[in-house]
Amino acid sequence: MNKHFATSLILTSLLLAAPAMAGLKEGRAAYGKGDFASALQELTPVAEQGNPGVQLLLGDMYKKGQGVVPDFSQAAKWYAKAAEQGNVEAQYNLGTLYDNGQGVAQDYSAAAGWYQKAAAQGSTAAQTSLGLMYQTGRGVQQDFAQASALLTQAAKQGNAQARTQLAEITQTGVGVPQNNNQAAALFRRAAAQGNAEAQYNFANMLLTGKGVGRNLIEAAQWQRKSAEQGYARAQYALGLMYQNGQGMPQDLGEAANWFGRAAEQGIADAQYALATMYQSGRGVGKDFIQSANWYRKAAEQGHAAAQTGLAGLYQDGRGVPKDPAQAAMWYQKAGEQQAASWYRKAAEQGDAEAQFGLGRLYEQGNGIAPDLAEAAIWYRKAAEQGHAGAQAALGQLYEAGVEVPQNLTQAAMWYRNAAEQGDMNAQASLGLMYAKGKGVDKDPAQALSWFRKAAEQGHVTAQANLGFMYYNGQGVTQDYAQAAQWYGKAAKQGNADAMFSLGGMYENGQGVTRDLNQAIAQYRKAAAKYNVGALNNLGVIYYSYADQHIRQDNVLAYALHNLARAQGNPLAAGNLNQIEQDMKPEQIAQAQELSRRMNVPGRLLAEIDRHLANVQQRKQAVKGDKHDGEQEAKPVADDSKSGKRAHRKHKR
Repeated sequence: MNKHFATSLILTSLLLAAPAMAGLKEGRAAYGKGDFASALQELTPVAEQGNPGVQLLLGDMYKKGQGVVPDFSQAAKWYAKAAEQGNVEAQYNLGTLYDNGQGVAQDYSAAAGWYQKAAAQGSTAAQTSLGLMYQTGRGVQQDFAQASALLTQAAKQGNAQARTQLAEITQTGVGVPQNNNQAAALFRRAAAQGNAEAQYNFANMLLTGKGVGRNLIEAAQWQRKSAEQGYARAQYALGLMYQNGQGMPQDLGEAANWFGRAAEQGIADAQYALATMYQSGRGVGKDFIQSANWYRKAAEQGHAAAQTGLAGLYQDGRGVPKDPAQAAMWYQKAGEQQAASWYRKAAEQGDAEAQFGLGRLYEQGNGIAPDLAEAAIWYRKAAEQGHAGAQAALGQLYEAGVEVPQNLTQAAMWYRNAAEQGDMNAQASLGLMYAKGKGVDKDPAQALSWFRKAAEQGHVTAQANLGFMYYNGQGVTQDYAQAAQWYGKAAKQGNADAMFSLGGMYENGQGVTRDLNQAIAQYRKAAAKYNVGALNNLGVIYYSYADQHIRQDNVLAYALHNLARAQGNPLAAGNLNQIEQDMKPEQIAQAQELSRRMNVPGRLLAEIDRHLANVQQRKQAVKGDKHDGEQEAKPVADDSKSGKRAHRKHKR
């Protein structure tokens, strides 16, 4: 046995620009009558002959489901054909599909590319979308100046959304000088164009008197215009104005009406307001069930006051069954919200520890909506005051580049600042950057030094990486004994890669006495965490070893390799092909079923042991007869000499 393993244009404007061709006239007539199915049939051949205007129209039809089931992938196909011929609207529409991941894999860079092409041709919608991408750093390097330039360009051409976005950044002063007067003027112009978001924002400026004279009556008028367009935040704001009698006589019934509309759209503040009205019977009939329902919806979004309100209903058994445990849970969640509130108060006064704590809450979403960009802001404030934990956390955000621009040099700088203060997480991360040459020049000796500092503090990943460095002689003289020692420390803390690597050292007698039982024990622990190398090597042992009472078990070997192959391991795939040659179809089916049972979290080792126990029972029952799928294993020479199996590579 060989065991070597090894937004659309109107139709008329589209068609007048296109050359006459068969089906064009018929398709235009059908589309004008609303017979979209016939239009699609007639116009498809025209589009296939390369008419970009018709290609754009087909993209719109597939996107809207005109004459066909909505199909974003087909929409993307036709938009792409028209876009590649320079059709500006198709370029913009294709960009939106990439931006939203509709019909194509979400790809912000591709979206930005198509927006850029359309923007260069004067599309104000594309200029606006591209400006927003530069503002957020989504798909492009964050550039507030470029964002402002694009939004200004579109706003000057009358794009209401661009005016709205430009007003928002002017109001906040993000990347541009803060100017409430200019913001109010922009909001007013966009509001007059019917932009609901601008109407809402302009109403708020009128309400507060920022950038414009305070006028509650006019504020209510603009808030109503926005609310009647379905803008949820305006609906809630209008409800508040009715509730408080601002700009109009107090009317609690109307307040409940508008709170209800906003609540249905998921506005937590509106849900809470509506819940309190049902609880008190103000503006609506008293209804504890409805109160509990709306408290819950707001509470599940993290609304602290709603969590407290819901807890009170559970405590008293009103609208819900009396349940002290549920009451306690919601009181606890509300407490977490309060923690976020107090962190913010202290953080805004410059307390570094509170800034760090608030950053963590934003990063983890505890008591506050998760927001990595906001987390980075607070981490930086604390980091600039020398807070090691914040420096390490900021380094992680810059390294990952999630919702903040990736900057490996910045990541390495912040890691170093924290590492030099003894932060073991930063030390481990800095070591890895030196090992890989990310943000710093590759330097194994520096990597080893930082790994050691973190490992000696008990950092499990640093321990595993230090073992790797000693095993491979990177930055230090190769030393298997030291490698085994550090792998052992990491393995005891549950690091699967260290378990796998330590198993390999026991199997080959490297730095430790060769012990196949210890190798199997370590492989089993790593395999239980679905470590692909351990799954593969354990499978090899059950296929090709006949040592220390290990019997060949093709079914188990196949099942283990099958799990490894499922993770894309090419070595396991090759091994499976070899094992199949020694198995019958029923054995393969048995092995595949075993791998399915083993693929349930927490069940792998139990299923292995159950399988082995069943095999042993069958052997005992059949005394000496060879059971299907189980053959007497033949001794093989030590694999380190025979080359009969594929050796694992120790990896971090």
